[in-house]
Amino acid sequence: MTSIKEFFSDVEDKSFVWIGRSKLLQMLPRAGEPKTSSCIYVRPGDNAEWIASDETWKDRWDILASKIGGEVLNNDTGVLCIQFDDYGIVVVPPFPLAQNRQYDHLNYDELNKSLSLDYLVGVILLRLGRFSVAIFKGTELVASKTDSRFVKGRHKKGGSSQRRFERIREGQSRKLFDKVCETVGNTFEPYRQGPDYVLIGGDEITINNFLKVCPKIAALKSKILSRRLNIRDPKRDTLEHVGNLLWQSRVYFFHWNE
Repeated sequence: MTSIKEFFSDVEDKSFVWIGRSKLLQMLPRAGEPKTSSCIYVRPGDNAEWIASDETWKDRWDILASKIGGEVLNNDTGVLCIQFDDYGIVVVPPFPLAQNRQYDHLNYDELNKSLSLDYLVGVILLRLGRFSVAIFKGTELVASKTDSRFVKGRHKKGGSSQRRFERIREGQSRKLFDKVCETVGNTFEPYRQGPDYVLIGGDEITINNFLKVCPKIAALKSKILSRRLNIRDPKRDTLEHVGNLLWQSRVYFFHWNE
């Protein structure tokens, strides 16, 4: 297993690595207790006043923003920030942290708790012509539907022929979106409270167009996380690997004093 110090030597500020939950929960404690350490858990939302109440972490927060970007710190799942001697680690967990916590030592209890909850997660994978809709309990696939609908490729010629072609293509796209939307309802609604969270993946333009026209999305809006799953081809075989992807954390390694 790669050690924390190996990551520090390989990864530059503002870059990150994806680490699965089992590997992350094993790797952090193995680093041991350094001479000086502290950590802070920040849940999603406006936490500026709470962070400012601790002078040390207020200053570190400004350093973090310059190191990895303020948009990383202000996301919809929160962050765990670790001071490890002169090293720094920021963990962006896959699902929202429940509360703010600050420790003058290394404490991974909140991270363990967050990564040990087997959430019911809805997944929508979509590109023009193919889609998958699924429900996962933790990493286990418990329900899914994969289907395809023909959508013409782009037309390179101009004039009335192109306009007619685009109308046909738009009609085919709308039929695909309607089918995906229907499948989302059929897959998610049997669960009384619906999924705890929803993650989406596929072609970004296709996803954005789908989100505008599917009425089922309005009821799910508060549960849809901004992270996009990097899945190019939605199909049944792909879903077998998605369960582990759902639980990956985005992890940044940097030096506080450089």
